[in-house]
Amino acid sequence: MNKTTQIVILAIVAAVGAGVGMIAINQFGASSVQANQGGRSGIQKWEYCAITSVYYSNSNFGERPVAVIRYFQSGGGKEETVEFVPDFGKRAELSDALAKAIAKLGDQGWEMFLKEPDGRYFKRPKQ
Repeated sequence: MNKTTQIVILAIVAAVGAGVGMIAINQFGASSVQANQGGRSGIQKWEYCAITSVYYSNSNFGERPVAVIRYFQSGGGKEETVEFVPDFGKRAELSDALAKAIAKLGDQGWEMFLKEPDGRYFKRPKQ
């Protein structure tokens, strides 16, 4: 076998190998994109909310910690307060109200994605 024939065979083997490699990469790439999209077509849409403040509220029953959850909507916002009621004779801390609000959002499928000085931000996929 002469040198020219060897070079041609080597070039053909290299081209076939590269082609098979590209097909394999492309197949895995497509399946991972489908897995990330959960089989849905289109772009994933999200809804957002934040715990914007935690403070003590005075009432007839004494001082209680309250956390404010603000839901962001295209037509404006909506606020909800979460109040922590301590056991009798115990003083509740602001962190108690914050923990209750975070647990409530977690139970509803919200995931915290950002913690900033002005609040804790949550998101979940739109239904």
